[in-house]
Amino acid sequence: MNPLNRQWFYRDFHRKLTDSLGKAAAAQIWCDEGKEYSRILASQPELKRNKGAMTLPAVALYRVLAAGGEDAEGLLNAYGEYMGQRFARIIHALTSLPGADRLVWRHVGGVMEKASSEKLGYRRELVSEPPDMYGVDILSCPYHELAKQLGNEKAVLCICHMDKEYSQGFRHIRYDRNSAVSEGARACEYRLRFDSEKD
Repeated sequence: MNPLNRQWFYRDFHRKLTDSLGKAAAAQIWCDEGKEYSRILASQPELKRNKGAMTLPAVALYRVLAAGGEDAEGLLNAYGEYMGQRFARIIHALTSLPGADRLVWRHVGGVMEKASSEKLGYRRELVSEPPDMYGVDILSCPYHELAKQLGNEKAVLCICHMDKEYSQGFRHIRYDRNSAVSEGARACEYRLRFDSEKD
């Protein structure tokens, strides 16, 4: 069995490849990507845990697509946006429940701290706190660092694209991120504001 079929985030990528490249080409690419993923894991089994669970499949997909002359970055980034939009719909439904938007805003600092703590491998700098704006600069991201270590830092841009999309789903919380470390910027600049006009 292809190990990528067990990767919850990337499972649907096979269908997207079929839509873009046709059934036969997608099947071959998916098979080769599974082999590449297994090869990376065999050489560094410790990478399966933590950030490797999201990064390694992206690296395997990127390598095989690029080797086959496909637009690896474009295909992966489009997939990240697709997954982010799916998550955004779920987040919007949840934060549309009475009082959920204000509850999330009240705990936004704690949520962001848990999602991007140094314990998880991030380096961060707090810029501002509510009530006006919650701002944090992510100076170093473990997904990006691992992909860079493996020689394919652009592979994880799909995670950045997903992040940017799903964060738009919060009702009454406006999210802006105009830069990303994986795109060569100094930091991923997260800026969140409560906005009762935003649906």
